[in-house]
Amino acid sequence: MKDRRKLKVNFILDMENALEGSGIYSSATRLANQLKELGIETDINGKNYPYDIYHFQTAFPQSLFKAKLLSNQHRKKHQIVMTGHTTIEDFRNSFLLSNRIDFALIPYLTKYYSYADHLIAVSEYNKQILLKYGYNPARIRVISNGIDLTKNRKNPLLGQKAKEFLGIEKDQLLIITVGICIYRKAPDIFTNVALNTPEHVFLWIGKYFPLGTIAHSPYLRKKFLIARNTHNIRFTGYVSRRTIEALWNAADIFLYVTREENQGIALLEGIAYGNVPVISDHPVFNWLTHEKDCLKSRTVDEFTENIRRLASDKSLYQKLQQHGESSLKTHDIRKAVESLANLYTEIC
Repeated sequence: MKDRRKLKVNFILDMENALEGSGIYSSATRLANQLKELGIETDINGKNYPYDIYHFQTAFPQSLFKAKLLSNQHRKKHQIVMTGHTTIEDFRNSFLLSNRIDFALIPYLTKYYSYADHLIAVSEYNKQILLKYGYNPARIRVISNGIDLTKNRKNPLLGQKAKEFLGIEKDQLLIITVGICIYRKAPDIFTNVALNTPEHVFLWIGKYFPLGTIAHSPYLRKKFLIARNTHNIRFTGYVSRRTIEALWNAADIFLYVTREENQGIALLEGIAYGNVPVISDHPVFNWLTHEKDCLKSRTVDEFTENIRRLASDKSLYQKLQQHGESSLKTHDIRKAVESLANLYTEIC
């Protein structure tokens, strides 16, 4: 076991520029900074060789190539850790041809993850998916990416100014989601729910890709056209961190209609800003309980009804808001970083 203050860790984050704004990018940079505060020398795509640990955050072909080289090094003294963000389920319904080539991911990911000495699942659900690839369960740790809960995110004045800027009336709810605009994230469901509740304002915050590059683009094209011509729906595209903080502060509800996730960092952030979560009834969100700290839905009608309930029942809104913030404590980044540091010291 090596003293953590003498450890050198290199986060492998391939296609870093393209991933900026994504959950993977945000989680990796946040964790790297927190590890540095613990005294662990941590680089992202560093060149300060050699390292004790190479922690892979991406599963691109260049990541596979690097993992293979590191695994096959003569007299290997380092350890390879991989975070299992990438799964077949997460890949489907994302980009062009993803549903036609997803079968090729089975041998690809099986090979990629085979180079890991230790594998990290970001949720219990993520672990169950990774186990399907035949990985040794004894070498998998469940460690949430987490968010910094020591930071006070709430700024009512900023939220009020944002609502005024958006022209939102006092009796209107601001309902937001954060994520890239692809079919897996369900912008079509988001649009349909907004159409059902025209009295409220809906914002989708996230990177917008050319329609020709994403899955189900003809179908989504129709939905985006409807959204652009509907007064209460806005797709903002990518925004700065300062802008998104203002919108999170202004929001009343975080509407997470996603079809598939391995964790959902944006949801954690939304709850931390006091947004009440109305979310998909998906096993990845089993750490939240329907009608205790969130409202879960399976259909457009259920999402619509849950939003109407929150609009008319202030006591329910306040209860879910308070309990949601309490449940969030299990995703404190300090716990995640300490678990990572313990793993690093154990294996070196």
